[in-house]
Amino acid sequence: MKIDLHVHTDASDGTEPVSVVFDRAKDLGLDVLAITDHDTVAHWAASAEASVRTGLGFVPGIEITTRAVFTGEDGHTHK
Repeated sequence: MKIDLHVHTDASDGTEPVSVVFDRAKDLGLDVLAITDHDTVAHWAASAEASVRTGLGFVPGIEITTRAVFTGEDGHTHK
């Protein structure tokens, strides 16, 4: 089983819409995608639809931007 657990779409800093991402993943022989756009879950409904259409599994995710209290540095948390 081939799985990519960290994929971004044009809902954050990716370049392609969800439908194109799922089509490309299918072409590449992947079985499951986790769409983990930055600070948004706006892609979840479209991803669920694309999952059904392509037959690929879908893991809903998000990459949350964080800021260290003492240093002010940005970071990311994946859920």
